[in-house]
Amino acid sequence: MHILILSCRKATLLIEKSQAMPLGIIDKLQLRVHLKLCDGCNQYQKQSLFIEDLLRKDTKNFSDPDKLKLSEKSKSLIQKVIEENLKK
Repeated sequence: MHILILSCRKATLLIEKSQAMPLGIIDKLQLRVHLKLCDGCNQYQKQSLFIEDLLRKDTKNFSDPDKLKLSEKSKSLIQKVIEENLKK
């Protein structure tokens, strides 16, 4: 059973890794189990996916790192969501 238990540090690494490439079966299973048990990492995943989605929508040429910049509207939206979640 201990093979399925991840630290929060490893879980957040897998959350970010999963947005860049598919996870292996073991990593996917470990992350799924961890997210069922950890509200903090579950919230982190939601926020990370939200920011990633904004970046994808906001960027015309995702392959050019020099052009990766959020619009002021997206920055304001991210800040608003973070502040609302901090109040909870």
